[in-house]
Amino acid sequence: MNKILIALMTFLAFGCQSEQKNSMNELESDNKAVKINIEKNESDLLLDTLVFDKSMDGELLIEKNAFGLSELNFYKQFVAEDKINEKQIITDEYSKTEITYLGKLMDLDNQNSYHIITNFKIIGIGEMDSPRGMSNIAFLSNNLDNAIIYNMGMPDELPEKIENNVLYFTLKSKKIGISIAGGLSPMLCLPLIGCN
Repeated sequence: MNKILIALMTFLAFGCQSEQKNSMNELESDNKAVKINIEKNESDLLLDTLVFDKSMDGELLIEKNAFGLSELNFYKQFVAEDKINEKQIITDEYSKTEITYLGKLMDLDNQNSYHIITNFKIIGIGEMDSPRGMSNIAFLSNNLDNAIIYNMGMPDELPEKIENNVLYFTLKSKKIGISIAGGLSPMLCLPLIGCN
């Protein structure tokens, strides 16, 4: 009788441990699935539309347009369909400028379009221990008679390409796509970095 009782207790103990292990394995699998989904969601594309409305008219927009006009002739020379996404480098004695024409971006209003040019300039090459840099995005009107230029903080905040009428950035390891609706505002506001 004792042998049967011991055998029965041993069977129950191993059976419970086996059930616990199966439950733990299922829980671990569920946790892995959750981690994979979180990572997948974190790497998904973030899309945003920048909308201009008439309340954005004002002194800042007038200043942006005036500055854009003063820089227009410099930027116009880089608008070339055969040079899309091709980095063009200009060097002189104390600076190096990297210009990339990304192509044309249509406004969602289907009335306006913009030639998009990125500009990263390093100033103080060769003479300063720590050269300074500046990054700009230029939006030139379709007929190249107007421009708005946005100053960006860092070169990694510049857009990388235009695809399917969306301007793509990679900001803080996250892909962000931007569309424009109704014109250009005085500030370029992007998710994760704010307004410039």
